[in-house]
Amino acid sequence: MAIIHPTEEERQALCEWLTANGIDYNNVPLDSMFAVIDEPDGQRLIHYNEFVRDEQTRNILADPRERLAVRRMASAPCKVEPPAWLGVPGTRG
Repeated sequence: MAIIHPTEEERQALCEWLTANGIDYNNVPLDSMFAVIDEPDGQRLIHYNEFVRDEQTRNILADPRERLAVRRMASAPCKVEPPAWLGVPGTRG
């Protein structure tokens, strides 16, 4: 589920949730898709989109043809469940 036009309170709650799970919210596009998935090994992971950054400058890379930020799929252990209003698939409780 992606957040299209969050309120300031929703944006702050999202940032707090990402931080609680060890994810740097500065690397996550606001319209990122999120899912919490139980992996076969029993680990519970958050799958999300993140910006691709230059390894030296840490600048966000852009596709020169489309002039859009380059993104990739990433995952992190789910230590804290997302807020219910976010509607993330796979959320418990």
